[in-house]
Amino acid sequence: MIRTLLVAIAVIVGALAQQLSLREGQVLDRIEAVAAGEPILKSEVDAQLLLLAQQNPSIALNDPALRRRVLDALINDRLMYVQAQVDSITVSDEEVNVQLEQTLQQLIRQVGSEERLENVYQMPMWKIRRDGREEIRKRLLTERYRMLKLGEVKVTPREVEEFYNQYRDSLPVIGKQYELYHIVQYATPTQDAKQMAFTRAKAIRDSLLQGMDFCAAASMYSDDQYTRADCGDLGTRNCTDFVQEFCSACKKLHIGEISMPIETPFGFHIIQMLERTIEQIHVRHILINVPRGQAELDRVRAELEQLRQRILSGHITFEDAARQYSGEDDTRGFGGALGKLAVASLEPSLAKMLDSLANGDITQPLPYTTNPTKQGYHIIWKKRTIEPHTPTLETDYKELENFAISIKQQQLYDRLVVTLRERLHWEILP
Repeated sequence: MIRTLLVAIAVIVGALAQQLSLREGQVLDRIEAVAAGEPILKSEVDAQLLLLAQQNPSIALNDPALRRRVLDALINDRLMYVQAQVDSITVSDEEVNVQLEQTLQQLIRQVGSEERLENVYQMPMWKIRRDGREEIRKRLLTERYRMLKLGEVKVTPREVEEFYNQYRDSLPVIGKQYELYHIVQYATPTQDAKQMAFTRAKAIRDSLLQGMDFCAAASMYSDDQYTRADCGDLGTRNCTDFVQEFCSACKKLHIGEISMPIETPFGFHIIQMLERTIEQIHVRHILINVPRGQAELDRVRAELEQLRQRILSGHITFEDAARQYSGEDDTRGFGGALGKLAVASLEPSLAKMLDSLANGDITQPLPYTTNPTKQGYHIIWKKRTIEPHTPTLETDYKELENFAISIKQQQLYDRLVVTLRERLHWEILP
C-alpha cells in the first residue's frame, strides 16, 4: 500500500505539472515514448525521478542510465494498462475514490494545507481531483493486471531457508518496528439522519420530474465532490464497477428514467440512465450524504475509552476485547493484530505518539477513517518494540518469507514484461 500510494502521488504530481505547464504556455512537455499507442510524457518521467530523489537524495537526477530505467518501467506499466483493458479488467469507482483521497491527503500534508496545494498548482481542489482521478484509475488497473498475472505467489519453508542461506550476508537490516494491535468502532448514522437525507433526496427528485435541470441540481445539491462539476456524470462503466445496491437500481432503469432515492453505503443517490449496452451503463447521479453527527462520533469515542479502561484494569485482554467489540472485519478475528509495522512506514505524527508510549501501553481513542463512508475511532495497543537488527530465520521468518516471495514475483514479472514487449508495439522517441 505504501508503494502504491507513493507511485500514485508521483502520477498525480506529473499530471498536475503537465496541466500547469500547458496553462502557462511553456513548452516543458514532450512525448518521450509510445507504448501500445499510449504516449509517455517527459513530465511523467520527471515526476518518477522526483519521487526517487525524495526517497534517496543521493541519486543523480541527470543520470541518463537512471532516466532510461525509469522510462522502461513506465513503458512496462503502460503496456500492462493497455492489456488490462483488452482483458476487460475493471476497478470500481469506490476504489478509485479511496486511493485518490489517500493520495491527496498525503500531498496536502506535504505542502501544509489545501489552500497551499491549490496555490502550488494554481487550480482549485475540484480540478486537482478531476485531473488526478483518471491517472489513479490507470494505476489501479495496472496493479490489478499485474496481480492477476503474477498470481498468488507462495514459497515453501524449504525455499525460505534456501533463500536465507543464499542471501544472508547481503540482507538489509530490518529497521525499527512496533508490534501493534487495534480495536475499531465506527460511527453509524441515526434513523432520523437517514430519514432526513431520504426526504431531501426525494424532494430533489420531485423537482427534477417537474422540469428542473439535472446539471443545475447536481451542481447545487450533490455531495459527490468528484462529479458535481460534471453534472453528476459517472461515465460509461460496467455495472459491477459500482456497489451492489447502485448496480441493482441501474438495471431497472430505462433510458432517460430517474430513479427513486437509492440507499448505498455512500448515502442516497438519484440516478438517471443516459445510455446502456448489454455490458455497460452510462449514468449520472446526485448524492445526498447521510451525516454522522458529532454526537454519534462522541458516543463512539466514549465507548472506546470505557473499553480501554476495562483493558487497563485487567477485566479483559486487548485481544479478547478486539474479538468481541471491534468493527473491523479484517483484524477482529486475529484479536486486532496489525502485525509488525516498520516505524518508517507510519504517519510521522502516529510514529511520534507511539514512540512516546511504553511497551504494553494503549493510546487514547484516535480518529480512524478507511474511506468516506466509514468514520470512527480506534485504540492502538503497542505490544512491543523491535529494534533494528539483521534478520534471522528464528526471529524474522515472515519477513524472510516476504523477501523470498518478492524475488519470485520479480522473476515472474520479468517474464511477463518480455511477453508484452514481444506482443505489443512500443518505441522510445528520439
